[in-house]
Amino acid sequence: MKNKKALSLILSYLAISLNFILVSCAETKVSQCQKIILITQKIVQESQNNRQTKDIKQALKFADVFEEAGQKMKQLKIEDEQLAKYQLGFAEIYQGNADTTRQFVSALNNKDISTARLMKQQVQQLGKKEQELGNQMNTYCQK
Repeated sequence: MKNKKALSLILSYLAISLNFILVSCAETKVSQCQKIILITQKIVQESQNNRQTKDIKQALKFADVFEEAGQKMKQLKIEDEQLAKYQLGFAEIYQGNADTTRQFVSALNNKDISTARLMKQQVQQLGKKEQELGNQMNTYCQK
């Protein structure tokens, strides 16, 4: 009888210990939020630095920065289901910004003003989407 109680106690202790180890190894929602936020903050800073550029080469470099951010965003290991949706949303927005910026530069080079205007509108729409997505994610991360 004592052996059964001792064995039961040991097994309970092992189960609790194992559960604690597994929980402590899993990333928290906060740490996953921080991973996404680090990339978004870099893009915000780059956007502020390059928003008014008239240099086409600089605009193309900026498109590369967006594309790189989109790739980094996709590569993050995010386990939280809702955060994974935000992650994908940001990745798509950044890739969209990269593509649209390149199309904008191409339109300018070809003196295609109507396409350039359209691309400018698309970049603005992507900016609004990014801001909305960021607000939604911030609300979720603060819960």
